[in-house]
Amino acid sequence: MKKVLAAVLAASMAISLTACGGSSGSSGTQAPAAPAQNEAAAGGGDGAAEASGSYPEYNWTAAMTVAETTINYMMVEKFAELINERSGGSITVDIYPGGQLGNTTEFTEAVVSGSIDIGTGMTTDLVDFIPQYAIFDMPNLFANVDEMRAVLNSDFADVLGEINAAGGIRMLGYSDAGFRQLTSNKPVHQLSDLSGQKIRVMTNPYHIEYWNAIGAAATPMQFTEVFMGLQQGTIDGEENPYMNIVGNNLQEVQKYIIETNHVGHIITFFMNNGLYESLDDSTRALVDECAAEAAAYANEKADESIAEYKKTCEDAGCEIIILEDSVLAQLQEKATVVYDMVRKDQGDELVDKLLSAIEAVK
Repeated sequence: MKKVLAAVLAASMAISLTACGGSSGSSGTQAPAAPAQNEAAAGGGDGAAEASGSYPEYNWTAAMTVAETTINYMMVEKFAELINERSGGSITVDIYPGGQLGNTTEFTEAVVSGSIDIGTGMTTDLVDFIPQYAIFDMPNLFANVDEMRAVLNSDFADVLGEINAAGGIRMLGYSDAGFRQLTSNKPVHQLSDLSGQKIRVMTNPYHIEYWNAIGAAATPMQFTEVFMGLQQGTIDGEENPYMNIVGNNLQEVQKYIIETNHVGHIITFFMNNGLYESLDDSTRALVDECAAEAAAYANEKADESIAEYKKTCEDAGCEIIILEDSVLAQLQEKATVVYDMVRKDQGDELVDKLLSAIEAVK
């Protein structure tokens, strides 16, 4: 894996040095200098694109661990198509799915440092780099997907923007794969049905605390081991969005899908902040425009795919259980222990801003 990453980065550096001596991750006849040395990059000029009527040449690298069938890939691919077309071919994006440029930690670290230009994952993946993203690990935050999307496109995004910049990234957009759901080989209609069930969770302290709080036995496990664990009965269930359930054929080894809607599966789409800030005004505006359209496109694809994934699960013999409102309310009440953890770790101010943003869009 490291050899692949090294080869890609070496090629990028070679192109940059041959073309103009620019920085890694971008190439062309007008590679940006450091912001302090480049008036256009600092926003103090009209920008090279406006002055020349065209855009500087860039070849950006985008990394992800997920497959080409995911919403992540669809969003980045749409962005690549749009920006290439609207820049007249001056800006290209090479996409590397399936962990070709490293695991989540490796490629995210590379985007933060600037050796990879663009990354996409989920909010939970960013917590190791930007701890404040733990706010989205608070369960049962959103009543529905529309509410979640409204918050991510509200003024609260500006709060996150400041946090992102401090962490070395520029968030180009958010999408989602709906909510994470519980799958199990045992039916769940009320909290007592969860008692003692071994539920695979991510190695995330907030997720572990939540499932233990609602009566299950949270079992941290690498995702690559989940199918076998379910097949052999070492775990009773797991939790994931429909996208991952079907993408990994979990419907073949699970009898029930319980729509707990406990955590939004928020997909992130981000760029190295230094690179973004170095762009001239016109190029930066083009990036924003194409990213916004790509995120909207991804949300449309998410809605379509969730309906298709549900049908796939039902065709495989899975029963989808819709919990009563009273049970969902109990889940939210039990989740307060996680809210307390996040408040302790990230502070009351950020949590209260998020809760206020949710109230504002209801």
